[in-house]
Amino acid sequence: MPDSAPDAPASEAAAPAAPLGIRVEPPKLVAVDLDGTVVDYHDQQATKPSRAVIDALRAVRDAGVPVAVVTGRAIWGAVHTADDLGLDEGFASASHGAGEFDLGARAISHQNTVDAQVAVEAFLASDPDVQFAVEWDLDGWRHTKGFRRDFPARWAGEITLDELVSRPAPRLVARVDSNNRYGGAERCPQAIRLAAGAALDAADYHVEVGYNGWVDIGPPGVSKATGIARIAAHYGVSSADTVVFGDAHNDLTMFAWAGWSVAMGQAVPEVRAAADEVAPSVWEDGVAKVLARWF
Repeated sequence: MPDSAPDAPASEAAAPAAPLGIRVEPPKLVAVDLDGTVVDYHDQQATKPSRAVIDALRAVRDAGVPVAVVTGRAIWGAVHTADDLGLDEGFASASHGAGEFDLGARAISHQNTVDAQVAVEAFLASDPDVQFAVEWDLDGWRHTKGFRRDFPARWAGEITLDELVSRPAPRLVARVDSNNRYGGAERCPQAIRLAAGAALDAADYHVEVGYNGWVDIGPPGVSKATGIARIAAHYGVSSADTVVFGDAHNDLTMFAWAGWSVAMGQAVPEVRAAADEVAPSVWEDGVAKVLARWF
């Protein structure tokens, strides 16, 4: 507009400019982690997203922008909360990128798998008291005797070690006793020691250390970044036009991939420092408050 042009009427005035350092352009793809991002941590009971977050994601979709779920949860857990969010189309990337579910077709649309045999032997050598669970299809966790089922999940029954290593899986879980709180400030020291002792080759396995004695083992080269990249490619959207929300260490790969990354306010300093923006906490509907800037 020429400098001499008259001011626009108040009803047509442009919206206030965003603060410096804040993304102005609306994204073409929005990706959200689940636990600690759109729902509270699920240590002792399952939680549901707030109406503010549900409505905010609906506004994104009403604007023609797809919403994806990218989570470390197993596929069935991802689908459960995606349904609570009202996401009846699009994709949920689960198991740190190893699995993908088509929410419209109601079917697994992609899986990477890993051979569990070598990993099981390595973890048993690290700690003979380790217990295991495995994710296969949509039935639920199959687990060895003694695996602590102290969180809400779908349980498909007990299996032997021989059964557990009998077929490839998108994710294997190794777990030892720990009093470290799920969703706490730090990853579990016992789990860190367990993973270090197993010393799996990164060329063969991707390892994610969690909180309450928990270690995830999946396919090499697979992460939340590869999960969201696959979904973005489906929509023909670049990383630069993708906004991602997360709160934990396993979100760092997609933070590095995306054009704009948003950490939740309660995330640990390392995670907040890696993000382009820090939202209010999950308990303050941080995702909804950031999305309101664009939608």
